[in-house]
Amino acid sequence: MYRFFALCLVLLFTVSLFAQDNLQQDLRLAQQYTRQGEYEKAAAIYERLYNQNPKSSMYYRSYYNALLAVKDFAKAEDLVKKQLKQDKTDPALYIDLGLLLKNQYKIEEGEAEFDKALKMAKDQQILSIANVFNNAGENAYAIKTYLRGRELTKNDKLYARELAQQYMQVGDSKNAIAGFLDYALTQPEHLQIVFNELLRFTNKEEETEELQKQLYARIQADNQNLIFPEILIWVFYQIKDFEQAFIQVKALDKRLNEDGKRVMELARKALNEKQYDTAIEAFEYVIAKGETNPLYIRAKEELLNCRNDKIVNTPNFTEADLRGLESDYLEFLRLFGKNANTLSAIRDLAALYAYYLNNVNAAVTLLEDALKMSSVNAYNRALTKLDLGDCYLMQGEIWEATLYYSQVDKDFKDDILGEEARFKNAKLSYYNGDFEWAQAQLNVLKASTSELIANDALKLSVFITDNLGLDTTAVPMQMFARADLLTMQNRYTDATKTLDSINSAYPNHALDDDILYARAEMSMRQRKYTEAAQYYEAILQNYGTDILADDAIFALAGLNEVQFGKKDKAMEYYQQLLIKYPGSLYVVEARKRYRKLRGDMVN
Repeated sequence: MYRFFALCLVLLFTVSLFAQDNLQQDLRLAQQYTRQGEYEKAAAIYERLYNQNPKSSMYYRSYYNALLAVKDFAKAEDLVKKQLKQDKTDPALYIDLGLLLKNQYKIEEGEAEFDKALKMAKDQQILSIANVFNNAGENAYAIKTYLRGRELTKNDKLYARELAQQYMQVGDSKNAIAGFLDYALTQPEHLQIVFNELLRFTNKEEETEELQKQLYARIQADNQNLIFPEILIWVFYQIKDFEQAFIQVKALDKRLNEDGKRVMELARKALNEKQYDTAIEAFEYVIAKGETNPLYIRAKEELLNCRNDKIVNTPNFTEADLRGLESDYLEFLRLFGKNANTLSAIRDLAALYAYYLNNVNAAVTLLEDALKMSSVNAYNRALTKLDLGDCYLMQGEIWEATLYYSQVDKDFKDDILGEEARFKNAKLSYYNGDFEWAQAQLNVLKASTSELIANDALKLSVFITDNLGLDTTAVPMQMFARADLLTMQNRYTDATKTLDSINSAYPNHALDDDILYARAEMSMRQRKYTEAAQYYEAILQNYGTDILADDAIFALAGLNEVQFGKKDKAMEYYQQLLIKYPGSLYVVEARKRYRKLRGDMVN
């Protein structure tokens, strides 16, 4: 008898396993049909599985979705009603029925079922019900569900992010912004998430204004909470309004009795965007905190850098502006001494002497003294050597220049600094007319990890190859390279004479467009902007299909935008570049500037 019962149990277990295995096979097949879009075949299998397991929510849901996909609404409705007989308290079933009715254009009846679901919802069901509505594209009812959740819990900030996302789906920017700000208030540790969500509202002026309006209102209503001033500052950064950002940052700095760290951050951002006046005001604010402030010296130095940038990037700076800046640098070095901490200011003053005040000797003296300071680290010493090499090159001391470049190359062989030194040596070989050796170095540098160095190396390499390959003599190229060196040395009269000699001795030469471009660049360095524009125009008229055409048109656009103040003309040039030279390296920047001039909000 015992053996008989044992055998029965084994048989029952085997049958059960076999049945389970069949179920799993059927389920996998139905899922495969669903993935392939063969919903009728899937529905037939799900029907069988559901009938075998009518209390399984998984089989019900899969069967319902398959019937919906094949638009068998009558069968789907019978299925839902059958399920409702088993459980009339499940809100999701009323939503299913509502969707069926709406699919049959019975809108009011369908929404009545949705309302039933909302009325019976418990607070722990809110998220799942909202997800059902969201997945069905019923965003308005998803919103109603979250609001119902707030009623049930008596918490008017609950589901803030979820609500905001639903409001975005229905195009309600005002409530979406409010939702994200509520989320920031309740979850300040997730501020970066809020920034990511709010970023889309900084692209359209009306939405940005709404965001600012709500932030100001919240700041006024609760001036103790710091989260909203932080977000407002972030908004001003996104739209590049550093003047307004400074007002808010300064207020926070005073309120929190800080040392000016966040003001320094703002000043640097403003400087990067060439909003010099705001940057200067911010640096001066930090300096006004006094000499005991830990950021005092840094702010002093960065203020000098900012004023330097403003002067050299402003079309109409004067000799008096340069002398005033020189005086400020000298006063700074008098107060804080010439040491490793002020090396940046020393190098900047040397550049001012070399490139703007035509006093290369003073620059060399400053830099040589700097190299004698034992406290300067290896990296800054290398930067100083590169500066000194440039100054010696300006003086015509070729051997001294290459000596310093080579020292940096040797000390930083596997660093970008070493690559920069190698490029300078390659260019020095080019100046000397040793094109073969220059090419050998440039070919290596084209693979530089620095995009700037790689591009410069490629550009010079192509220039040498193109112009040497077309001629039986290297003399015109040697003369052109000589003119390049003279320009670098600020010997503009000699450079012009050399270029004139090429035109006279070799008329209609392949270098003619390069000579025009070199003349334009020389005019730019001397701030002869009208003359530079004429040279660029000549390139477009005579060499519009050659390699320098996009460089010329981009330069013309910049001249009209910045120096001439002709915004419409600048837009015209940027547009021409985008249309005629779509492969140009300037396309991305040209498009950005064009949109900015047009009035678009560009991040």
